[in-house]
Amino acid sequence: LGSRRETRSHRYSAEVAMSTRSHREENGDRCLWFPGTGSDYYVLLCDGMGTGAAAARESREAARLLKQMLAAGLPAEYALRSLNSLAVLREMGGCTTVDLVRLQLDTGRGTLYKWGAAPSYLLKNGQLRKIGTAGPPPGLSQQARETVDRLSLGGGEVLILLSDGAGEDMLLRTAWTAPEPSPGGLAAAIVEHGAQEGDDATVAVVRLVVPDASA
Repeated sequence: LGSRRETRSHRYSAEVAMSTRSHREENGDRCLWFPGTGSDYYVLLCDGMGTGAAAARESREAARLLKQMLAAGLPAEYALRSLNSLAVLREMGGCTTVDLVRLQLDTGRGTLYKWGAAPSYLLKNGQLRKIGTAGPPPGLSQQARETVDRLSLGGGEVLILLSDGAGEDMLLRTAWTAPEPSPGGLAAAIVEHGAQEGDDATVAVVRLVVPDASA
């Protein structure tokens, strides 16, 4: 059943920037961000395995299904496991990975769900913290589950999501220079410095900001 939460006022708004690069006509990475029900806000990155039209088709379909379920108010765990079950039934295991962030705009808390996706990073005060490890992608087993990390973005933290073609953490650590880079500038710099040759590379940068009440 869909979530039926009492709507509370939003203390934060989400600021999301994305940069991507592909060596093919069709990009196998798909990144979306959209409101859910109540105070929920979602950022989704699907990385289709390989490159080209097949990878693009699988990542688009996975992102479309997840957005549809989440926007309708279904819990993230249900949506992810439904996608996994569908991939198992279609014998499409390993076709795409999933990074999903659920942000709560009333509290600043967040939840990072991973299923086969590359590690993410949390940036604060010039320091990076690695979140999550790469694991098997959806569709390999009905009993498989997503990994879950709880985090907070209410204190100025910046979350960085990467497709596997965006490079290793050593490249990530040298991709930004400003003490407080803009999300768009940071995403573009990581892709520019860290994108691996021959693979699609996508970076999404997420932070919460307090809207200016006088605006």
